[in-house]
Amino acid sequence: MSIKFQKLKLSIGQKIKFDEVIIQLHNLGYERVEHLNNFGQFLVTGGLIKIYSAAVINPVIVDFFGNQIEKIYSYNLATNTKIDNLQMIDIPDNIIEIDGNLIRYGDLVVHVNHGIGIYRGKILKKINQKIKEFIAIEYLNGDYLYLPLNIIDKITKYLGVSRRVPRLSRLGSIVWEKTKKKVEASIWALAKELLEVYAKREIIKRKRYHIDWDWDQKLRATFEHFETPDQERTITEIYSDLEHGIPMDRLLVGDVGFGKTEVAVRAAAQVISNGAQVAILAPTTILSRQHLVTIAERLKDFPVKVAELSRFVSQEKQKGIIEDLSLGKIDLIVGTHRLLKQDICFRNLGLLVIDEEQRFGVKDKERLKGLKNDVDVLSLSATPIPRTLFIALSGIRQISIIKTPPAGRISIQTHVEKYQVERAKEYISRELKRGGQVYFLHNDIKTIEAKAKEFERYFPKAVVAIAHGQMPEEKLATTMAEFAAGGIDILFCSTIIENGLDIPTVNTLITEDADNFGLSQLYQIRGRIGRGKNQAFAYFTFKKNLVGNAYKRLQILVEKTDLGSGFDIAYSDLEIRGGGNILGRQQHGNMEELGLILYTKLLNQAVEKLKH
Repeated sequence: MSIKFQKLKLSIGQKIKFDEVIIQLHNLGYERVEHLNNFGQFLVTGGLIKIYSAAVINPVIVDFFGNQIEKIYSYNLATNTKIDNLQMIDIPDNIIEIDGNLIRYGDLVVHVNHGIGIYRGKILKKINQKIKEFIAIEYLNGDYLYLPLNIIDKITKYLGVSRRVPRLSRLGSIVWEKTKKKVEASIWALAKELLEVYAKREIIKRKRYHIDWDWDQKLRATFEHFETPDQERTITEIYSDLEHGIPMDRLLVGDVGFGKTEVAVRAAAQVISNGAQVAILAPTTILSRQHLVTIAERLKDFPVKVAELSRFVSQEKQKGIIEDLSLGKIDLIVGTHRLLKQDICFRNLGLLVIDEEQRFGVKDKERLKGLKNDVDVLSLSATPIPRTLFIALSGIRQISIIKTPPAGRISIQTHVEKYQVERAKEYISRELKRGGQVYFLHNDIKTIEAKAKEFERYFPKAVVAIAHGQMPEEKLATTMAEFAAGGIDILFCSTIIENGLDIPTVNTLITEDADNFGLSQLYQIRGRIGRGKNQAFAYFTFKKNLVGNAYKRLQILVEKTDLGSGFDIAYSDLEIRGGGNILGRQQHGNMEELGLILYTKLLNQAVEKLKH
């Protein structure tokens, strides 16, 4: 639990654009209203901005002359009369953060004892002649609960599992307590059910792996970066899993480029050193090839045979690889869904690494279930899907999170704007002038060629190419390899780049019709740039006016520019789209009653109690 302490400082004589103050008040979590009557609100009238912040007992008026502040004074809200002239004012933000979730003015929250209400901001109240800060929560019929800051961990953000707006609770009513008790009973039943699945896995035994510290030291010495603290912790957790005699089932969440693959390499090396095979499953041929290149390079000084099975490999070669795999001549196989076909047989599969598990279809998952019983499983994800995230958060599945960026990595500057060809030309020109490359995401295969030709006319000296999933595999592989080598300046592409190459020189991304994509998908796509030490720029553009969830999605991308925001993005995606039918119909209504976050918290507590 934490409270934000950002401030907007305003003083007499200060030069600041009138509109800039309005934008900053929005960003600080203030609500623009037509009638000022509560903390956390502001009103714009003529050249005046009236602000009711939690920093002062009375609201203030900031009087502008052009883009300069001429007067600041407090006034009585009831009589609308001036009280005091002020030289300056600090306006604190009106946002709180609890369990990693930002709560803004007007957001729905759940108090564990009082139920669902609306967060109405931070306020000041005089108690026993002392002014203290509280947060205000509005309940049914306009009743308010004022919560001291030291106990705000009793509230969670309300995260729905559908788009239905929940009914506010009535303060002092026994309905909430009854509802909570009913749901808690159901949660205990679910916790027992989930733990039975967990216990069945605990019953399955496999030989304990011995950590080969010589191999470990050799991999550390040849790693071109320093391990981040999160990488170190995750490697330790996985080594501990391997040393136990029970198969691992661990979810590793981390942003694109934060070193998940390196962690997988360390795990794979240990399993291979113990005489077992490793399979690394990737959702696309491009990502499979990238893993092959990266892993083969990392393990080149070890007695390890690495191979690949995907559409990039000819049928003739595939036959030989499949035979060698069954004979145990291949230690590590990288591949796409091709690895899940019935003709694939391992001699001694020890570890299955699944990159972006949610990208695989239902049939693939059924085949995975057949593979996974006594095999260690490490799932990698930048933005896990609701069910995966929920199961991990509830304590049923092991989870590791890498939030620390590699040294020297800079946050990507993100802009959301209406598509204008002149602006697009300007962004491309700036990137090319500094010797960089550009991704231009145009997700309509019918018109992608025409779009590429249009920009070829604008940039006759630039090398322009196209990449999408319906191209012949060989042509696609050649194009991507040429782009990675720096032979192409502007790549017009489909979402095939979502799980693609790591190229440090690509630092501008222009996405057309960004409002057509999901939040997690846009976040993944943005992660394709900013892999080097240059400032990267992402432009998410739209053609029609944005409303509702489309606007929210793009706004969150602008807000979540901190490195390592993938986990928060997954949560935000849950919030916008709803969690959906995560655990079947029976639990759906229970989640709706409490909100997903409180439900998960209570389930986690039940699981932990039953475990011990």
